[in-house]
Amino acid sequence: MLKFDPASHRYTLDGQVLVSVTQVLKGVGLIDFNGINPDVLQRAAAFGTAVHQACHLDDLGDLDEQSLDENLKPYLEAWRSFRGDMKFDAIEQPLWHPVYGFAGTPDRIKENTIWDIKTGTTVYTSSAIQLAGYSILADIPTARRLAVQLKPDGKYQVHEFKERTDRQVFLSCLTAYQWRIKNATT
Repeated sequence: MLKFDPASHRYTLDGQVLVSVTQVLKGVGLIDFNGINPDVLQRAAAFGTAVHQACHLDDLGDLDEQSLDENLKPYLEAWRSFRGDMKFDAIEQPLWHPVYGFAGTPDRIKENTIWDIKTGTTVYTSSAIQLAGYSILADIPTARRLAVQLKPDGKYQVHEFKERTDRQVFLSCLTAYQWRIKNATT
């Protein structure tokens, strides 16, 4: 049984730890925040998590807007504007791959499309590879992969990733990461 611990961002399957999509990308250097002040990173991560949670609860119809921080409201409005009346097949459902042995949680899936919600000022190119990893987890080889960048003015921008070799790039990263872990010396 797959379990996800959000506090440690750790996936386990029957007690065995699985590497996550994000760990793979960080482990091979596609995600690197070394030059950014750790306090700034921590605040940005907490804010992004709060936005994701608000969007998640709103999609489920469980959001208590009265308790929502004012700073989150424009991002929620941007999400609502993007989402419209869409109903998703999966909302932040942790997945794992039985052959490749990794896990991750796509933000949203509907039919042949995978969305990732972004709250930063930049959508990094590594998002293409991240979403490719999610398409492998969701077993949707021809998935349409979209990053929805929510902005502080209540608007959004959609970034679509169409490069079909991104799945192979993710699998190459996964192989390199697994080799590195297996051959790490202390």
